Amino acid sequence: MPRRQLSGIDDLPGARAGLEGRTTPPPRNTPSESAPRPVKDRAFVIGRHPTTCSQLVGQACGFDLQTVYNDVGDRLEGFVHTADLGPYADRMGVAASAKLSLQACVLARTSGKTFLEFVDVSQPAHPDAGSPELFPFWNRAREELCPLYRHGW
Repeated sequence: MPRRQLSGIDDLPGARAGLEGRTTPPPRNTPSESAPRPVKDRAFVIGRHPTTCSQLVGQACGFDLQTVYNDVGDRLEGFVHTADLGPYADRMGVAASAKLSLQACVLARTSGKTFLEFVDVSQPAHPDAGSPELFPFWNRAREELCPLYRHGW
C-alpha cells in the first residue's frame, strides 16, 4: 500500500516509528459545541429582602432575563423608589414595579423591540394597565436603569 506524504514529515527519520496500529483520539469539544454555562442567579435587595431573579418573576429566568437582572439588580430597588413611574407603580408595590422595569430592560436590549411589544408582554400580568400606566416603566427604565441597552449594547 502506498504511503501518503504529508508536507515532508514522512521524510524525517523515525517520523512514523511507533505509530502503527494507533488510532487518533476523538476531537475535543470546541467552546461553541459545548453546552452553554448557566448564568448565576444572583440575589439583590428588593423590597428590603434579598431576592433572586427567579424569586422576583415567580419562575426560572431565561438567559436574557437573568443576564439583565444580574446587570441592573443592584440598582433596581433604588430605581423603583426614585424614578417617577406614576400612580400605577405606587398601587402595585416595589416587587411588581421592579419586575416591569426589568422586563422593559430585557426588551430594550433586543433590537427592533418597541413599547408596543412591552405592552404585549406586560398585559397578561397586568390586564388593568394600559399604555398610560405602562409607558413610565418603559421610558424611565430605558433612560435611567438600563440606558446602554437603548443603543443595542
